[in-house]
This record gives sequence, structure tokens and C-alpha cells, in this order.
Amino acid sequence: MFRKSLLTVIRQGSSVITNGTGAGPTTRSLYSASVLGLDGYEAFREKTRTQHLHNVDNFKRKMRDFVAGSTSNMIFTEDLKNIIHLADNTDEDKKLLVDMLEKYNAQSTELRFGNYIFGPVVMRALYSMQDPALAFKLFKDEKYSGFFDQLSTYQILGDLLYEHGLYAEVRELFDLIKSRQVQGGRYPKHPITLTFAACYRENTEESFRYAMDLWKELNAVGHIPMRKATAFAAALALKHNQPGIALEIVGTVAKGNYVTIRQLRLLALTEMERLDDLIPVFRTVLEVGGPLEKRHTFCREVVQKVKDVLASTKSEVPQDLNRMLEFLEANGHIADITLDSLLCQEIASTAQRKDPPSNLAESYRTRGGSQQFKRFTPTRQQKSRFARPGLADMH
Repeated sequence: MFRKSLLTVIRQGSSVITNGTGAGPTTRSLYSASVLGLDGYEAFREKTRTQHLHNVDNFKRKMRDFVAGSTSNMIFTEDLKNIIHLADNTDEDKKLLVDMLEKYNAQSTELRFGNYIFGPVVMRALYSMQDPALAFKLFKDEKYSGFFDQLSTYQILGDLLYEHGLYAEVRELFDLIKSRQVQGGRYPKHPITLTFAACYRENTEESFRYAMDLWKELNAVGHIPMRKATAFAAALALKHNQPGIALEIVGTVAKGNYVTIRQLRLLALTEMERLDDLIPVFRTVLEVGGPLEKRHTFCREVVQKVKDVLASTKSEVPQDLNRMLEFLEANGHIADITLDSLLCQEIASTAQRKDPPSNLAESYRTRGGSQQFKRFTPTRQQKSRFARPGLADMH
């Protein structure tokens, strides 16, 4: 009975998940518009329309006549770029876009003098039109072999499928990605994250087995997934009554004090009734020092599940644990945000420290000079304002 109530912490975290499945499209993407380059696409689209002011319809009509005419008619890179940015969300414009893509792709590479990469831009256009079916159809079409083989294309398409609740298609997409091995890698990190997110959302026996098999495969080749992918895998294991697997998965994260990781660890330990091991997890947020450190918190629903277990046990642990929970509550370490909302929080940046910035949206970005930032040293008054109680203040 306790086990059933504990697992509802994640199962009921979002109305998107219905009866254990991801029925119906979601209204949430995993990556922000900026990361996917969608805002840049829209800006360039407006610029293109301005350049073709009062001539958009005539240009489209001319292109329709062009693709319907002689087979020797050549599609120029600039014309295709313009159509991608001028096409509206109508069947007629989508057909024109596909016809021009097909004709352009069929042309001999010797006739292409530019090095423009169309894959990501086409996917942004179809993302803007919210047409995942056409996007996936084009991607799978063998006549476009190599045309859509860019890591950024994978990520944009995967996010579009995810947003529309097409979770099985996300898995199918990842299987295709592995077979293509673009840029020498079978396991690109962002498509992996999208795949685990889709499995978590779908929440079926099939998606669980797929996710666990994928985790074993990644572990076997020494691939370390992004922390968010790890969190999705562990959360899915909890949904399927596998706290031991969840604990093993979160144990692979080098820094275990991340907000999602520590709470998934709490849930796994609580379900296994390893109450002694809960105290070190709670202590980690109290041992974080420094006036500029962000206050670390736990979700109220997770803490409540711990309290439910404590109320039903007769060991000596509850006294110390209850005392610590009271201290966390009194000092602002318990938040009302749900664990599911933390797990599915939109990724607003993919750049990592010491790594070059992500080039996913690079086709719409400009390179500016670097900006120097001065080191911030808090004053005595600021240190006082940031200070908060620590372990020594617990009485």
C-alpha cells in the first residue's frame, strides 16, 4: 500500500501523463526556441518577407511554374532558401516546399556551388508549421539520404516529435540516428536526452524496456549521458517499481547534489525503506556554504512521502529525521514545485563551461566580441544578507 502511494509522486506530477501513458500531444518542448534556433528562423523569415514585399505570391507562383516545367529547370540555392522562409502553413505551400526540395536534392552535386546546409532550416520551418508528420516523413525518405544528417536536425526533429506526444517516433528516430553515425558518433547527447524524456513521458512497459536497454548499451560503451537524461531514466525506473535500478542510475552522476538527482535518490531509498541513508542526503543541502550559494531545496511532495514512511515505522531513525525535516522547513529548504516539473523543465542553454558554445542555432547567430566580467566580491552587508543557518544552528 505504501509502495503504491509513493510512486504517485512522479506519476501524478503532470496532467500530460494519463493512465501511465503519454496519450495526446503535450504543449511543452524539451529545448527552448532559442536553443533550437526557432527564434532566429522567425526573425529571418520576417526579413525575407520584407525583402519580397508585395511580391511574395508572385514569387511562389513563379516557383510552382518552375518545378512543374521542364525537368532541366535548375533550383538555385537562393530560391530554395527563400521558399523555406516564405512558405505559409497551407497544403499548397507545403507541396511547393517539398517539390522544390525533391528537385534540388535530385540535381547533380556538381551543379551546387554553395555550401548551405538545408537540413536544420527545413526542420525549423516545419517546426514553425507544427507538422511533425511531414518532418518525419521527409527525414525517413531514402531519396534524401545525407540531406538531413546533421546533429542539429536530429535535435530539432526530436523535440518536435516530443512536443506532439509522438514518443514511439522519438525512439524510432534515435534508432535511425544510431544507424547513420553522423560525425563519427552513434550516441549524440541531445537526441539521447530526448529519447529518455520520451520514454519517461510515454511510460509503458515497452518504453521502459527500451530505456533500460539503452542505458545498458550506453554503459557498456562508456558513454556518460547528460544529467537530465540520467534523471529521466531513474524517474522512469521508479515509475515501474524498480527503486534499486533508479538508485544505481543516479549513482552514476559525479555530483549527486543536483536538485533532481538528490530527490530521486530520496525516493528510491524511501521506497526501499533505507531510512538511515536519508539523513546524509538531507544533510548535503545544509553543508553547502558560501554567501553566494543558491539555497538548495527539496520538493514538498517528496518530503511528504518521507514523512508518511516515518509515521509508519518504529525504529529510532524517525526522531533524528523528523528533527532535520523541521529544520529544513523552518529555514526555507522545502519548495512547492513538483518533481515532474523539475524533470521536464525546458532546457534554455546547451553551452557548458570550458566547452565551445552549442552551434545548434549558429546559422542565425552573429559572432560578437567577448565581454569581460569583473569578479564580484560581496560587501560585509551583502555577506550578512546572504548568510543562513547551518548544521551548527540545529538545536
